[in-house]
Amino acid sequence: MSKPSHRKHQKQKEREHRIAKRRNKQADREFYTKKFPSFEFRTNNAPDGFVSLIRQTLRGIDFRDRTLFHPNETKFLTHIKRSPEVVIPALVQGVADRNLSALHLASMVGHRVFSRIPSDHLRQWIPFHDVQFLMTGEKIVVLFRSLEQTRGKGGTTYFSSHRPTVEIDGQKLIVGWSRHAIERTCERLAPRWDSYLGLGDVFALFHECRRFEICQLHNGRDVGFTFFNKCTRGYFSGHIAEQVLGRSMKGKCYYRVGYCPLVVDGTFAKATTLLCPGYAGTPEYGLILRNEMPGKSRPQIVEAASRMTREELETAQDFTLMKMFHDNGVSQIIETEEDFYSF
Repeated sequence: MSKPSHRKHQKQKEREHRIAKRRNKQADREFYTKKFPSFEFRTNNAPDGFVSLIRQTLRGIDFRDRTLFHPNETKFLTHIKRSPEVVIPALVQGVADRNLSALHLASMVGHRVFSRIPSDHLRQWIPFHDVQFLMTGEKIVVLFRSLEQTRGKGGTTYFSSHRPTVEIDGQKLIVGWSRHAIERTCERLAPRWDSYLGLGDVFALFHECRRFEICQLHNGRDVGFTFFNKCTRGYFSGHIAEQVLGRSMKGKCYYRVGYCPLVVDGTFAKATTLLCPGYAGTPEYGLILRNEMPGKSRPQIVEAASRMTREELETAQDFTLMKMFHDNGVSQIIETEEDFYSF
């Protein structure tokens, strides 16, 4: 009888251990919920696969994990849960003032989430879809946004839900993008576009920009559109404006991103690629062919212009070509009171 009794005793101990473990886990979960903000999903029209990828990643994130969060970051998250009426306004003001600490705290959850997702998994969904992690106090809102898409004669067209338009031959057409045009824009504008903040920047171009201008490309036959991005003080975009203008910015300021050759596909003016200013086919390229630059041959200028991506500008810090374009009639910087990104 001793052996069965021993087995029975062992089973009872194991059962008690499992019960205690569940209770401890439940107690820890309740403590964690009281201590830290929870996540609130707003999926909108985002695909289930992208939402599931983010949701699964968040399940593996613990704000107490020292391999992910500095103790001061963990403390900040407890403060935001405990006193949102004090912390949130201060955080919003800090972000508006371009305070680096505030910017870091506002984006740290997004950074940690993206750092835990393999790039090839993430790129299945971005930049056609975006996710933001918005601090609101008791909740961190997980906000999804997506470009709309439709099939046309030339394949899939991606477009903003705001549906900005351009006019061609008296007809208003919705601005649309081919997959290739979106990919080239990301590569040439934001070398780190698949990071959390980088994605936010490029997605805003496709989703939030409302001003596009029809233009003739250099050969005079092809039509395209050109568009601009925000210049922000304290960031490289603001530095671009100041270097080209030779002074501080006044009012709202935008720099020219480039030119998109387009095709008319149904009700869409659909971009097929992105040409940075100075690339063959752009008005700036025509300017190079018509003008000399002291100390450089025309082939040297053409070669330099062909490399003029955002990454090249950041690395070389050479704004000579942009300034030449701007000073000779092809504006690279626009100062205006108009908001190009407001709907």
